[in-house]
Amino acid sequence: MNSNNELTRTQRFLRTIEPLIYAKRWLTMTILIIATIFLFWQMVQIKRDAGFDKSIPLDHPYMKVLKQYQAEFGGANTVLVALMQKPGKGDIYNAPFLKSLKTATDELFFLPGVDRSRVSSIFTPDVRYIEVVEGGFKGGNVIPADYQPTQKYFDMIRANVGKGGHVGRYVAKNQDGAMIYAELLEVDPVTGVKLDYEQVAKGLEDKIRGRLTHPTKIVYKLKSDHGPLKAGTKVGEGFVDYGWKLALQTFEVKNPKGEGSKPITVRGTEVTSETVKNPDYNPDVTVHIVGFAKVVGDVIDATMQVVLFFLLTLVMTMILLWLYVGSLKLAILPLICSVTAVIWEFGLLRLMGKGLDPFAILVPFLILAVSVSHGVQYVNAWVGEITMNRRNSFDASLETWRRLAIYGTMAIMTDVVGFALIGLIPIDIIREMALNATLGMAAIIITNKVMMPIMLTWVDIGDPVAFQAKQDRRDGVFDPLWRLISNMVRPVPAVIAILVAAALFGWSLWKGEGLQVGDSQAGVPELLPHSRFNNDMAMINQNFTIGTDIFKVIAEMDPESCIRYDMMQQIDRFDAHMENTVGVQSVMSLPWAAKQVASAFSEGAPKFRVLPRNRYAIVQAITPIPASSGLLNSDCSALAVLVFTKDHTAATLDRIVEKTKDFNKTNAAEFYETHKDVNAKYCDAKLDKRREVGNDKVELENAIAALRKSKPGIGYDDINKNPTVKKLTDQHDKAEDELKAMSKACPVNFALASGNVGVMAATNEEVHRLERPILYIVYIGIAICVFLSFFEVKSILSIMLPLSLVSFMAYAVMTILGIGMKVATLPVVALAAGIGVDYGIYVYATLADAAAGGFKLRDAYFKTLKMTGKAVVFTGITLGIGVATWLWSGLQFQRDMGKLLVFMFTANMFGAILILPAIASFLIKPKELAPGEEPVFKPRH
Repeated sequence: MNSNNELTRTQRFLRTIEPLIYAKRWLTMTILIIATIFLFWQMVQIKRDAGFDKSIPLDHPYMKVLKQYQAEFGGANTVLVALMQKPGKGDIYNAPFLKSLKTATDELFFLPGVDRSRVSSIFTPDVRYIEVVEGGFKGGNVIPADYQPTQKYFDMIRANVGKGGHVGRYVAKNQDGAMIYAELLEVDPVTGVKLDYEQVAKGLEDKIRGRLTHPTKIVYKLKSDHGPLKAGTKVGEGFVDYGWKLALQTFEVKNPKGEGSKPITVRGTEVTSETVKNPDYNPDVTVHIVGFAKVVGDVIDATMQVVLFFLLTLVMTMILLWLYVGSLKLAILPLICSVTAVIWEFGLLRLMGKGLDPFAILVPFLILAVSVSHGVQYVNAWVGEITMNRRNSFDASLETWRRLAIYGTMAIMTDVVGFALIGLIPIDIIREMALNATLGMAAIIITNKVMMPIMLTWVDIGDPVAFQAKQDRRDGVFDPLWRLISNMVRPVPAVIAILVAAALFGWSLWKGEGLQVGDSQAGVPELLPHSRFNNDMAMINQNFTIGTDIFKVIAEMDPESCIRYDMMQQIDRFDAHMENTVGVQSVMSLPWAAKQVASAFSEGAPKFRVLPRNRYAIVQAITPIPASSGLLNSDCSALAVLVFTKDHTAATLDRIVEKTKDFNKTNAAEFYETHKDVNAKYCDAKLDKRREVGNDKVELENAIAALRKSKPGIGYDDINKNPTVKKLTDQHDKAEDELKAMSKACPVNFALASGNVGVMAATNEEVHRLERPILYIVYIGIAICVFLSFFEVKSILSIMLPLSLVSFMAYAVMTILGIGMKVATLPVVALAAGIGVDYGIYVYATLADAAAGGFKLRDAYFKTLKMTGKAVVFTGITLGIGVATWLWSGLQFQRDMGKLLVFMFTANMFGAILILPAIASFLIKPKELAPGEEPVFKPRH
């Protein structure tokens, strides 16, 4: 209970704020409308901002290894395109298929954002073969430079594929398909411009899948003259019909004025389309495309569907509000405030220079939910002032504001604190999601605590007596239910409720132990199991031994160590160790390739497929393998071991990571036993110095990229003269010299990790490390805000215990539903807690105020249910119904979040009206009334 001084301070604070809202309400509302219009203009300019690097923990040790060796061995942002002959159409060695494969390879090579040095197929020069012939070796490109579509060359290509060991890699295991492998650059190294994933995804669909599988081509021409361009001028072509989305497209057309002139932009509304025959159409081929860019593209394609769900949720909420309050005008007001809060959220995000990540599209739903929750409470209290206390609209709004301003604002502040604390997770997409949600919650304070009170002063409900009679008839239907629930403050029901809650908590702890950190299915969990992407992934994994899931381990050693048998043998043993690990499909490394070459020296005899012990024999075996193969760097100080896994489920990731760590530890111990001149301390220091060199290199590259972005076209001389670049260069060179000075040989260090599976492993470890601590920190922040709302420890116990129970139950529900804890789901459990704390604060505040006014506990709780409890129940049901529509979404992660949020909204509602009063009944003591004194409900604030 607050002291009198605290009450006075609170009242003084409210009296200070009141004039800003009520004395100049027309001026205040005008300012709010102008601000909303401005922020709406900002909102419509917001751009999608997807990014691969945003979704990974860049500070994790694995990711430091990835960045250190990205230039030599590539990153993890890959695109795989597989062309497959349809069943019954034979193998790939025919003119139509090879023409299609060449077309797809060329299109992927020239696609914006693709690292052209890392595009590989049997048509690229880095995919080669080698064989023993009379007089020595013969090798070359799998597809010769003078290729002609004749049977002679088809037979030659078939033989070259076998000689090069490419079956299962670049050619399907049954030789009825072929693979194209490419990597994407997150940032253009010359211009510093960030990769547009939407354009990449469109290019993959249109220029590759569409070009090969659509029988017609669409040509776009101008309807009328456009500047120097005449009507009928061709402005573009494509293979995917945009449909109604054509109006949203733009076409860049070369300016006929010549070099140096800016391209002309033509809007989709200015063009007409016609279809012509597609010369590249191959009816016997299917195209399968996978990669992060394609996932982003599929999520973006579903954005319109997500918007429709948002509108459907708004309409359903308005109808339910109308039924609840009995007035269409009152039903619309909370929705106006909610939509305004979302506008402010996006507008403020745009002002801060941020975009909207496609994987954060669910945040506006949470903002809508929180805003509706507060709006319903406010309208509900205002109606009570009108009907029960016979106040006019202005006075009713003022009195409602005085009663709910502190509780409501602090409830929202708890959400702000909770959402902001999620930003402690060192993954950029989660930090942006936290910022997004925090801005939305801050907007709710303005829309619900300033805009809503002003609008209610202008609402006229007509005859208050008739309106009250209608309200009483509707509310009276539920009075028996409220009287039944009010028994929760009696000792026996309260004890039973607490025991049931304790049992549920124990069950949640037990069941929640099985929660999977990471993906729980073989495909991409963001998309439906039978989506085209996941079907494509399954097709590739089924037909190729190098599937979509690659775990790269970097074998680190001294320069030129790849000609030392003792070093190469350690990597060879690691290959065997990983090949015998459950979940691994195949392993590729320099020792693996060297053994193929060594066998070729002995007429391909399998018994000679071993690693040569002689230094010169090793040199002979690895010479045909260039650094462009991605298996070794230029000075042989690092080799990449490519581990292809059957899937990327959490169990598989945990297993291969553990196997790698175990081998690294055992291998080092064996090395120290036979090499007494070094020890673990020396080699650890050497490894630290190697990582320092790598970090300095990455920092230098980032500085150069930032410089190129800020000064497009800057030359190398100016870059080298830049003080920051010069300082970082000196720092890197110094560290590199210190590393070279540590000349004693150490065991091969198998550094984790690169490849998309390495990224997933790092992300899973980060999520596992932070999931509980972040949730606890969020709850500590919420608890502090709850205490500041009431200055009572008993308020914390009453509100936080049911809230925490629901969070732990959420872990159990995720286990049952097979929803893994990952980047997309980690924030939701914490974010949804914001809804529950709203419920709890309003219920506890009304119950405590009624008890402080002298009402007996059961009467106080009955009054609470009539005043705010019914609004909590209504909000929980409404929000549950709203997000239940997500179960029909085309995105699996939205369906999963729908299930989780339906549970959390409804469970928090039951916790607030059943468990909270049971706990509070042992903590709140009603005021003792003097003889003849009547109980009176009066808010303490």
